[in-house]
Amino acid sequence: MRSETKPQARRYWAAFLFLLLGTLIGGWHNRAARLGSSDPVVGGVRGVLARPVGGLHSASQWLGTQTGWLFRGRGLNAENRRLREQVAQLEGEAAALRETQANYQRLRNDLGFIQSSAPRLLVAGIVARKTDPKFDTLVINRGGRDGVKVNSMVRTRNGLVGRVFEVTPGTASVLMLTDQKSGVGGRVQRGSSRSVGVCEGSNSSRLDFRYLPSDADIKPGDLIVTSGLGGVFPPGQLIGTVESVKADEGNVGKTAVVRPAVEFDRLEEVYVQP
Repeated sequence: MRSETKPQARRYWAAFLFLLLGTLIGGWHNRAARLGSSDPVVGGVRGVLARPVGGLHSASQWLGTQTGWLFRGRGLNAENRRLREQVAQLEGEAAALRETQANYQRLRNDLGFIQSSAPRLLVAGIVARKTDPKFDTLVINRGGRDGVKVNSMVRTRNGLVGRVFEVTPGTASVLMLTDQKSGVGGRVQRGSSRSVGVCEGSNSSRLDFRYLPSDADIKPGDLIVTSGLGGVFPPGQLIGTVESVKADEGNVGKTAVVRPAVEFDRLEEVYVQP
């Protein structure tokens, strides 16, 4: 019986000694903390644990760097796709706004031109352009019921386009200045010259200003306007600008190349003077 009691007593004494030791260490730690002095026990524990904890932290960071893209990749792809769609939408909206602004500015300028024109002008849209490759013609959506007649003048705010040569109740065909059958009396607008000739088309982007006398005062940069001769076009309508001048064969006259004031390939609306 006594031999069984002694081992139990030794176990109790061991537990008591551990409890006492823990109490003493705790008291020592609390006293050091109150006094603000270093605690060798805590320092020792930290020293033992610092190395493995630091190693685990470094390993965790390396693993996150190496494998993080696996988890972020799908989210980044989705975000990039969303941003690309947003950019495409914004670009489309910006293009639409630019087109609206261009149309607004063009119509505003045209309105000022119509209001400042003494004769009544009809706004006409272009239905067809160059229906026959051999001719430079337009078809517009104004016709006889609007008061349009054969030889009605057609122009834009920039200058002369041509004349009407065929009319139906709702449409009209326009012979442009560049057509090979077109001819309009022209005059150098410069006050010191006022030379007169005929602007003829050649189915190209330029006009030939012919039948000028050999001593005609004309030079590149001169503006050419309608002379009013022939009775089809009123005088003073802008035709274009002289680009070059050359003497005719035998020096019997001069011919000038004229760049039209109107960009025929960019026409959207024209104005008809009935």
